[in-house]
Amino acid sequence: MKPDLVKSNSDIVATETSNDWLRQLQQASESDFFVRWLALLRQELTGLDEAVLVLGPADQGPFKPVVTHPPHTPCSSALMRLCEQVMQLRRPLSQRSESVIHWVVPIQQGDALLGVFGLTAKSLSVEQRQWLQWGLGWILTRTETYQHAGDSELSERLMVLLDLLMSSVGGQSLQDACQAVLSQAAVNLDCDRIALGFGSGRSVRMVTLSNSAEFTRRIDLVQSIESAMNEAVDQGHSLCWPLQQASLDTFSAHQALIREQGNHTVLTVPFMTDTENYGAICFEWAEVPDERQPELAESIASVVGRVLLEKRQSELSLLSYLGRRIKHIWKRLVGPRYLGTKLLVLLLILMSTFFVLAEGTFRLSADARLEGALNRSLSAPFDSYVMAAHYRAGQTVEEGEVLAELDDRDLRLEQLRWQSQLAQFERQMRLSQAQRDTAQARVAAAQIEQAEAQLALSSSLLNRTQIRAPFTALITRGDLSQDLGLPVTKGQVLFELAPLDEYRLVLDLSETDMAHIHEGQKGQLVLKAFPEVRIDFEVIRVTPVAEARDGKNLFRVEAEIAQLLPAMRPGMEGVAKVEVSQQRLIWIWTRTLVDWSRLQLWKWLGR
Repeated sequence: MKPDLVKSNSDIVATETSNDWLRQLQQASESDFFVRWLALLRQELTGLDEAVLVLGPADQGPFKPVVTHPPHTPCSSALMRLCEQVMQLRRPLSQRSESVIHWVVPIQQGDALLGVFGLTAKSLSVEQRQWLQWGLGWILTRTETYQHAGDSELSERLMVLLDLLMSSVGGQSLQDACQAVLSQAAVNLDCDRIALGFGSGRSVRMVTLSNSAEFTRRIDLVQSIESAMNEAVDQGHSLCWPLQQASLDTFSAHQALIREQGNHTVLTVPFMTDTENYGAICFEWAEVPDERQPELAESIASVVGRVLLEKRQSELSLLSYLGRRIKHIWKRLVGPRYLGTKLLVLLLILMSTFFVLAEGTFRLSADARLEGALNRSLSAPFDSYVMAAHYRAGQTVEEGEVLAELDDRDLRLEQLRWQSQLAQFERQMRLSQAQRDTAQARVAAAQIEQAEAQLALSSSLLNRTQIRAPFTALITRGDLSQDLGLPVTKGQVLFELAPLDEYRLVLDLSETDMAHIHEGQKGQLVLKAFPEVRIDFEVIRVTPVAEARDGKNLFRVEAEIAQLLPAMRPGMEGVAKVEVSQQRLIWIWTRTLVDWSRLQLWKWLGR
């Protein structure tokens, strides 16, 4: 069982799960062991259609199914063919067929093939695959699975290793996990004392002692154990004293430990994940150990040690982790090998130097839009109804063209009424003059003037029933084609017009850039409609009034366009860049971050 596999399954395989499996599988008889095993395995597998476990004499056969799901039902031909391929290739295979997936993995003891396990399911997640790999490990604990002498010994090793791994991957802290592992290992291996140490700098420091929650580092025992650990780590392999056979290794620290503490046998097993993360476990036996116990201790120490190292790494504080990473990178830079890393860092240094010294044009970027230089509104001259609409927004019109017409029937009737009134007043005036009635003649003259004024007003209003374009323009707003017959009130805006030959550019500038903008600066504009064309402009007005939009404070900056394109229209948007000055590239790229940092420091620290 690999330590990286155990770590990846730490969220799935808890100690309670292991105990449950142990209890049920130990109670199972030979006939129903694999049936119970498959039932336990299916607890975490949803959407399982079929499964088969095939076992036989190692590398010899014949191989045959020992348990299936559904029970006593042969597996499908597709799954059977995939199982045969896995037996030949001795590696996991998966195959998707229609809406299901077939997955088969070999079961091996070293290089010997013991069988295969295959299943068919609608889907198979990464967590479920990890659960299956862990569950398959229990097959190896079954003595009847093997066909070699000494298989029961391997089964015992696996069970001890599994128990220790379950103690190390639980949700407890590193110190508690180390204490639990060492105490349990001391019982299983009949050790007098077991010590665990992790690398700290260039030496190993002891962190845990079996059956001892606390210890004093100054005592001779701790220093002697650390010396033995360093001796094994320096030589790069396990050291055991007394020797079973002649060796050229150095055992002075181990001899001193036995001499000072009085134990019979000392075994120290180093382990590591990389050159920066290493450690050692020191086993001590008061009496002569069984010949299998040192072998079992050596086989499990490297695996459990790696798991504890990874747990230690996962519990490092942020500062400790950063310190380790910096130290690791520094060793790569100044130490041997890693030519690619050195060249990459050198390239980064050269590029940083270039960007610090090189200068470029500092430009402010802002969203921009075109507006007409003049925005003319055409409103209703009186209360009336929409009688006709000839144009709408988006269309261009020539000067004098009729855009829409209002209902003039009431006005014409009003005009006829005043015309008749005028004729009547004229007759009264002539009659009064004939009768030499001066007073009545004056009254009639005043009434004639009133009627003529009303007639002039009616004629003026009749002329204004036709809404005409005052100049050649683009209609930017207004569509009465859907409002025929609807009433309009006096002063209601019916159309808005913008000239086609005069535009102004409006920039929405962020408040963080206002300190760098002023009138007379030049820049370039790229419209979304013409991304291939760069249009020059000049800033003519900076409006010191902010407008909140999308959570930002924006200031209106107006600019004059140097060239007009025939296809330009009011409302077009783009991106404008205003040239400010020559600055260093590093300042240009980090300006926003530096300004934000200064503001945050002032906000929180007052500096």
